[in-house]
Formats: sequence, C-alpha cells, structure tokens
Amino acid sequence: MAGGFFLFLKSKVYFRPPAILKMIKLVPFQAVRPARDKAHLVASRSYVTYTLAALKRKLTENPYSFIHIINPEFASGETIKKNSPLRFKKVRERYLTFLEERVLRRDDRKSFYLYEQSTPTSSFTGIIGGVSTLDYKKGSIRKHEQTLTKREKMFCDYLDVCGFNAEPVLLTYPENISTIDAFKATKKLERPEYEFATTDKTIHRMWVISEKEDITRLQSAFEKVDALYIADGHHRMASSALLAEKKSGENPNHKGTEEYNFTMALIMPGEMLKISPFHRLIGNQYNMTDTELLNSISEKYEIKKASNTTLPDSKRQFGLRLRSGWYELTLKSFEGDNTARCHLDAVILTNTILEPIFEIFDQKTDKRIQFIPGNMNLSSYEKAIERGQHKALFTLSSVSSQELYAISDEGSTMPPKTTFIEPKLRSGLTIMNLK
Repeated sequence: MAGGFFLFLKSKVYFRPPAILKMIKLVPFQAVRPARDKAHLVASRSYVTYTLAALKRKLTENPYSFIHIINPEFASGETIKKNSPLRFKKVRERYLTFLEERVLRRDDRKSFYLYEQSTPTSSFTGIIGGVSTLDYKKGSIRKHEQTLTKREKMFCDYLDVCGFNAEPVLLTYPENISTIDAFKATKKLERPEYEFATTDKTIHRMWVISEKEDITRLQSAFEKVDALYIADGHHRMASSALLAEKKSGENPNHKGTEEYNFTMALIMPGEMLKISPFHRLIGNQYNMTDTELLNSISEKYEIKKASNTTLPDSKRQFGLRLRSGWYELTLKSFEGDNTARCHLDAVILTNTILEPIFEIFDQKTDKRIQFIPGNMNLSSYEKAIERGQHKALFTLSSVSSQELYAISDEGSTMPPKTTFIEPKLRSGLTIMNLK
C-alpha cells in the first residue's frame, strides 16, 4: 500500500497514510466457558448496568450468574473495599469455585469462537480470539480514545490477581475480506454450541472453531488486515498490555507465547457495528433565557423552529431542546483544520457552543453536562427541561466507522462520550485464562 490512499468521509477527504506492512497475530485459546445447559444463566451484562435492586434480585434468584464471581461478597455478606487486592483475591476464589462445581469448564483444545448477536433491529457476527498486546504497542491495533493511567493500573492489578479475562475487547477492521465472510456463513449452517435469548429480546449464538485447518484459514485471512481498530474496550486493551509488560519482566523464561501476552477480542467488520451518538444534556445552573441563548447560538448557526424531537442525520447539524421547544441548528461556516478530529460534530459543538457560551471546558469532570446514549428515549429529559431541571439538550448525528478509522490513523482521540457502539457484549460467555 505504498503511497497511502484517500478516504472520503461525506463532504471531506482525508489522506490515510501508507500502512506499514505488519501481520495481525490472531491466536486460538482454550476458553473457560459455561456448560451448555447453563450458558444462558451464566452470561450477564456488565454489573455496572444493573440498579442495586436489580443486582440483588439477580444474585438472589440466579446462583449461576457470572455476577456472583464479580461480586464475591454477596454470598458471605462481608464488606470488602472496592478495587482492593483482597477483593480481587475473593473474585479469584469465586471463579475457582465455579470451575470446581463444573458451572464453568475449560475447553480441551485451543479454538476460535464465532459469536452472533441478533436484536429486533440489528445483527452482529464476529470472531472471538486472542490478539497480541505487542500489536497494540506497535500500533497495529489502534485506538481513538485516551485512557486514564489510574484505571489502567487498577485493571492491570485486577487481571494479575484474578488471572482471567471475561469480557472481550471489541475490535473492527475496514476491509471487506471475502475469506472471513465465507467462512462465517458456512460455519453458521452448523448447530451452534450455544443458542439462547435474553430478556432484552436479544438472541445469542456461538460456535466453536477447533479444527486446525479452520484455525489456519482464519489466521491467514487476518494476516492480510493492515490494522485492527478498538471500537470498545480501550482500558481493557491498555491494561492487558500493561500486564504483559509486568509479567514478562517477572518471568525469567519469558517466550512471548504465554497467555498473558494476549487479550481476548471479538473482531468484526466496521460495516456491522451500530454506532450511535451521545447527546449532551446541560444543567440548569445558567441564568440566561431561551431567547438569550438562541441569540448567542445564532452567531454561528442558522436556527429553525422544529415541531417535534430532532435527531440530525447530517454532519454539522444539531437538534436543540429548550423549554420553548425543539430547534434545528445548522452550522453557517466550518472554521477548523483538515484533520478528521476537527470535523467531528462533538468537536464542532464544543468549539462553537459548549465552551464559548456555557463555559464547559472539561467535559470529563464538569457536573453541568451529562451524556445521553443515542439509543435511549429522550422524553424523560424533555420533561425535565420543561420543569426547569435542565437548561438544554443537544442531539448529534452518528459517527461513521470510516471516521473512527481516520481518527485512529492520524493518532487523534475523540472527545469524551462521542460514540455509543453496539454490540454490547456479555461477560462470562468465553473467558481467557491468564495464568
């Protein structure tokens, strides 16, 4: 790919630099996973997505839920400091108990795993395997989000003590690889190892890929991929790389093939991802009237009154909900540079409204701004604005997978909460042992 190529993103053209010829290293692994009859009971959403009441109900009613491993104190009733070495040790002990009771079992052979998730509106299919942390360090696995050193260290300690990785990083690639597509289509004709539905009306299916020729075929196909891109799981990827660095330094016989050198990943083409925006909800700490706010915004935007909820589908356009109703905002003139990052709507909104008008300069810490996932119903937030509990709601259009690639390729990062990416993965369906 000498000389690079041009990437067309709607009205803008970006130059993607020539790829350095590297081969993506994808490895099979012996997954620890639920017994077939318990897969639907073990696999769970991330525990942070549950309310306290729902979490307690889940733990009380389902003795097989993976959440019991993540919340080991529930069974004993003891109080353990969050993110402490003792808590990580208890997680490890609970994990071993699940293995001893044969709720979880380790596969006899190294395998890849084909995973499919089908919702009422979307379908996602990808390959679960191990990816090299060295590829991440070399830049063959690319990021679009900055990670926090404190969280990296905490997750590294967690992985080191617990000794397993239970939730894959979501990776994507831009190429259309017919070999991989054909293999997935053929494999899906077989009976899946797992097939179950969850209460959110999602169907989960998984096939085990353990034949040597199939493994070689997939590895050869992925060697032709120039780069993989992190769609979700930046901290998991970074902490896995930190763990590999730590463990290799502690191991005098380090070879580079040990399990701690890899992290578990679900890999699928970018066209299959569902990328929604995060909308911006502004607090009620401001004294300005709706008219005063609209007058300030009109310096940069054409404003049109809207009759109902406005969810823009074009770049440089935003929806705005105030107490006085909905408005459509269209940027009059773009003033940024040619980088892909400057063309992100989240950046444009920040530069033209959030910073100059609302004086929100650090969206990670400022309590005057909240982020609403684009798949959520907005009616409750509209009512809160009408009651004066919030000042404004800005709605954004979605970021494309091509924009994600362009941001990663140029070494830039997106602002906080720019993309809400699906599929959201279940914990405990496949587990990678790290020791």
